[in-house]
Order: sequence, then C-alpha cells, then structure tokens
Amino acid sequence: MSPLPVDLGSGVVLRRYEMPDLEALWHGIEEERERIAVWMPFVEGVRTIEDERTWLETVVADEAGTGGGGLWSGSEFLGGVGLMLGPFGIAGEIGYWIRAKHEGRGHITRACRAMIDIGFEELGLHRIEIRAGVDNARSRAVPERLGFTYEGIEREGSRGSRGFYDLAVYSLLDREWRS
Repeated sequence: MSPLPVDLGSGVVLRRYEMPDLEALWHGIEEERERIAVWMPFVEGVRTIEDERTWLETVVADEAGTGGGGLWSGSEFLGGVGLMLGPFGIAGEIGYWIRAKHEGRGHITRACRAMIDIGFEELGLHRIEIRAGVDNARSRAVPERLGFTYEGIEREGSRGSRGFYDLAVYSLLDREWRS
C-alpha cells in the first residue's frame, strides 16, 4: 500500500501520479523546459507528450508506490519529488524540481521531509542522499535546511543541457533523522 498521498499544508498535496495527470505534467515540463533542463537529465528524454505518456505509464504501474509523486494544489501541478532506491534496500536518493512560480514557499522542503519519513519509517532505509548542482543554490538549500551532512563534490556527476556539471552530495542517516 502506498504511503501517499501526504498533505503538505497550504493546500498542497504530494500524491502518486495517475494517467489523467498526463496533460498537466506535460504542460509543466514544457513551461519549465529551458530552466530545468540545465539541472535535470530526464528532460532530454521527454520531447513529446508520447514520451511523457510512456514515462507516466511506467510510474503508474509501480505497485510499491514509494518512488514519489507530484505536488498538487487542486488540479494544478507544482512540481515533483522522487525517492530512488539503491541496491539491497539500504539507501535511497531524493530528487526534486518545482515550477518557478511556486519556488520559495517551502513546498519542496516539506515534500522531501515526507519522502525522508517514508524512506526511513516505511522502507527501513539506513541512508538517504540528495545531490544538487554545486551552482544550484536553491536546490542545495533543501538538504541543508533538513539537517543533511555535506559530504563533498561528485565531479561531473550529472549532465544537463549545458553539459556535465559537479554535484554537491549530502546524506542523512536514519539515526540522525530520529534524534
């Protein structure tokens, strides 16, 4: 059974994606394509609404439902958050993005807090990581606000529309979250 939806407050809900979300997701990515493609490698693989449909079908078929979902205010799509599990169920990595008009309101921080709870409480993970572009100050602020430990730089660890870029790596252990 999925631990989602989660009420994030301020009229925002984190919930699993559903097939009827296709148009809203596509519109959100298209509206933000140039801005988020700098940091988000997935954007290059979503060129058409059919690409988005293929991705959405895969996500909807994920019966575990722990991989994250979309942030919604009513029928408006605000952004997304995901928890990708590593091998052996020991660790996970949280990724996120939000539409520019919804930045700075704490939605992503609250969504990440919910995903951390799911990772440690529901999935029994030992460690959760967040990686953010070293020059992406807004994205780096999220793990810093949530008490993650900065571990260092993963050199050219991801590629966006401008090429490879370095990642700031943050981690949080289950015992740190519980204390």
